[in-house]
Amino acid sequence: MSRQIVWDDLDKKRYYFWGCTVFLGIRVCVYPTNLIKTRLQVQKGTDFYRGSYDAFLKVFKSEGILGFYRGFPIFALGVFFGQAYITTYEYTKHKCSHMNLFLQGLLPGCIASIAGQSLSVPADVITQRLQIQGMKKPNLSKVDIETGTMKKNTPDSLRTVCSKIMKYDGISGFYRGYFISLMSNVPTSGIWWASYNVLLQEIGQHFEADSLGTHTIPVQATCGVLSGAVSAFATNPLDVMRTRIQTGGSRSLVKVTKKLWGEEGISMFTKGLTARALSMSTSSLLIIMGYETVKRLSFKHRSERTLQTEAY
Repeated sequence: MSRQIVWDDLDKKRYYFWGCTVFLGIRVCVYPTNLIKTRLQVQKGTDFYRGSYDAFLKVFKSEGILGFYRGFPIFALGVFFGQAYITTYEYTKHKCSHMNLFLQGLLPGCIASIAGQSLSVPADVITQRLQIQGMKKPNLSKVDIETGTMKKNTPDSLRTVCSKIMKYDGISGFYRGYFISLMSNVPTSGIWWASYNVLLQEIGQHFEADSLGTHTIPVQATCGVLSGAVSAFATNPLDVMRTRIQTGGSRSLVKVTKKLWGEEGISMFTKGLTARALSMSTSSLLIIMGYETVKRLSFKHRSERTLQTEAY
């Protein structure tokens, strides 16, 4: 019977070293789809992009490869927030080991998300402001008098974005949408981990365990992708509202919901869903493969066996 590698099995020094290294690489891979998802959710109707594929083409054509990485340095800080998140998850899961498999994922996932969001929301707000800069339409009043040509929209720097947030919203501006962020990400995290635990047990029982007695990477990867899709479909409307609030819309959840309903109708529930499902499934695949690999590299018994072998 396969089992999961748990918190007490890990060499913590190895775990944090490999965790930061692997997840920084993963963030580089998933950031472009995250940027496209944000732009699709922020636009009204189809003002800029007709869909995910159209958005990818237009960003590449107008902004180049670097356009897919607007705001990435701030997003990269999430590596450290991610370590706080996963440490909280693993520790809480250890304390919930007496519960059923679904609750062992749901409760720790929700608690870990609250801890992670408290650290990451300011970075989220800044990142999203930087991500949508390429969506600015030409301002017809901005004409160079000497040449008679249109002036180009120049993207704001990180410092300028932060200054604008402070000027118009103060410190609270960096926590814009904090509670809606919790409303979106807490259930997403809880559903993801609960789905992953259940799927891992149901699918994993049909396959042999690896040399460590745990599920193989392909089985874990498959469960990760399916969990990402499940959580994306279940919480997409909340994610749309969170994005609208954090990128400058009203801070009232009721007002944002009414405005979205007026602009989009029933499609507000599926706005950006394809991009989000793609983003979450892709990131889930990479994250779970990375995370389970990190746990294998940090496995205490493996370290002990390696030291014993070297000693002989």
